[in-house]
Amino acid sequence: MATSRGTSIADTEYARKRREVYSFLKDLKSLGAQSNIRIPRIAVIGAQSTGKSSLVEAVTGINVPRDSGTCTRCPMECTISTEPTEWSCQVSLEYDPDGIEGQLRRVSFSPVLKVQSKAEVEIWIRRAQTALLSPHAPADSFKTKTHQDLQALTTSDPQIRKFSRDVIVVDINDPEGTDLSFIDLPGLVQNLASDDLITLVKGLVQHYIADESTIILITVPAADDMENQQAARLARDVDPDGKRTIAVVTKPDNLGDGERGLQQRWLDIFQGRSVSHQLSLGYYVVRLPNDVERSNNLTRQELDRRAHELFASTPPWKMLLNSGRLGLPNFIADISKLLMKIVEESIPRLIDEANARLANVNQAISLLPEERETDATVEVSSRISDFCQALQKDVYGRNESKADFKIAIYKTRPDFRPFVDYKQYRRPDDPQSQRDEMDPDIDGMDTEFDGAPLDLIEVRDTIKKYALSAKERLIGLSVDKWNAPAVACYERICAILREFINEQILKHFAQFKPLESYLGKIIREECLQRQKTVSEIMRDTIEREKTPYITQNNHNLISAREGWLQHYRASYGNAYSYSLVTVIKSYRLEVASPSPSASIRPHEDELTVMAYVRAYVQVAYKRIIDHVPMLIQKDLNQVFVDGLQKQLIKKLDLGGADASERLEKLLEEDPVVAAQRVQLATDKARLEEIVVKLSSFAI
Repeated sequence: MATSRGTSIADTEYARKRREVYSFLKDLKSLGAQSNIRIPRIAVIGAQSTGKSSLVEAVTGINVPRDSGTCTRCPMECTISTEPTEWSCQVSLEYDPDGIEGQLRRVSFSPVLKVQSKAEVEIWIRRAQTALLSPHAPADSFKTKTHQDLQALTTSDPQIRKFSRDVIVVDINDPEGTDLSFIDLPGLVQNLASDDLITLVKGLVQHYIADESTIILITVPAADDMENQQAARLARDVDPDGKRTIAVVTKPDNLGDGERGLQQRWLDIFQGRSVSHQLSLGYYVVRLPNDVERSNNLTRQELDRRAHELFASTPPWKMLLNSGRLGLPNFIADISKLLMKIVEESIPRLIDEANARLANVNQAISLLPEERETDATVEVSSRISDFCQALQKDVYGRNESKADFKIAIYKTRPDFRPFVDYKQYRRPDDPQSQRDEMDPDIDGMDTEFDGAPLDLIEVRDTIKKYALSAKERLIGLSVDKWNAPAVACYERICAILREFINEQILKHFAQFKPLESYLGKIIREECLQRQKTVSEIMRDTIEREKTPYITQNNHNLISAREGWLQHYRASYGNAYSYSLVTVIKSYRLEVASPSPSASIRPHEDELTVMAYVRAYVQVAYKRIIDHVPMLIQKDLNQVFVDGLQKQLIKKLDLGGADASERLEKLLEEDPVVAAQRVQLATDKARLEEIVVKLSSFAI
């Protein structure tokens, strides 16, 4: 017959190669390789009622669910192998737990069906489909359901899904068939009640055909125009040049004699004259059995004969008899060769993809915490020791800047102005001798006074009011402000310590969540208790700076007092040079300038008090900017870290009778990490086997 090149090609060199390729492809899929690398495949798509199910039946030789309301609702992967000598079939379920991109999991569902049970394949596919559409129920519960049971469930169970991404896997051994593998996708629909379902099916189809290693096989009824086919449009979207799309024209007997225009369009398409419908892999026409022929169980040979009669007598098909594009045998033989060729050509790419994926898995494994191999007591003790050493290294090696604290204290210095009315004069710069005495951290920073200026009148009034305690009164104006900066500095260092502790708790204990929780609570409580203790000590330290104001550093106090006294005397004696009125006069304003005073004796007491107070605050400043940071470092940080390991060991009670049992519970690995470890180990083993399989494959 002109429509067939024959299907009996067993025992030839080509048949051997073909069986090897498809056996290799099946092995890769059984390893779950399709979830790790892009295995070439054929995806069958088309709208409902385009003959897609009939085509699947004709290619596989099995019956699939076809009655009204039982369309394909899950992807169905069919693999035909000719290597076994007896016919058999098995249906499996392939779950995709995380959506399309997840790790596939394949489980057997049906028993291995022999040729005597070939009619049972359909009911097992129905059961498998209902099981996948019912994730809320155990899959095994569907294995004994009858056709009527399944129909009743479909209408009565509100939890049953309309469609599923999970896959029905049908493995067929047929020594009289042709080696082939393809995936049949749910039919594209337009008239469902929910737009979401239309979008779901369309999205599922788009996902499968988007992969450039996928051959797109679309079914088109002969009586329909190609322009009206949604499947063709979706294929064109992902394969605009038509390099990996095949079109199968079904129901050729429905193309009436009078439809001359449509007949000519099909002829133009098949003969390559239709520019807008050109496909590199071309078009095929198949006549598939109708309902009567299926019920009569006609042989393949009889169906091929009837197809040939139709093609030989009906336009436009009779013009294509010698094209090699008519009839099911030609179609099956060609796509089997095509997939075989693509698989062979893809081996280098598949090896690269598998090795890249394996490298990623090994990298992910290396990032996991190391598995525990030591005794529980040794493991916990070692982690505590490492944790405490990390804290000690940080505490003893780190010295946070206290510049903010210094500046805040420095700003509290008294702003003495050695003039009768400070508003009439600008503030004299500090003498160089005293600036040299101050901390270099302060120089050049914003160190404006945070108190009001005090001139000679203000100081004289204070002396009159407080007599002998005037100096204490003026010193207190500065020292009484020191508590707030000290508390701010302390809280900042506490926050830094707490942050570092939390980082180290995660670093050393996070692998074991119970241990992290248990020790983290103890460590934070110990830290909080120590911070409360040191907070009290610091308040006492600040309080000791208050009255009585004393120092043993008399040498520096006297030296500073003399320096400031000379500065204040000179400024007072040369008040004219600081006069704001002089500045105004420089702008040619006619304002009289006061004459400088001839003698400083009338305000000597005030200047002496100013000098003493300024000198004392300067000496006390140097003392407090050391005392507070040293207190924080010694009494908080160092005392805490030095005693922490002992406290943790004590709280764990490692010598207790139930210590081993308690520690084992504390060392239970985070379930998420444990699951990742198992999954990655599984992925690694699978990928290593895939790489070996790919590398050793040769035609």
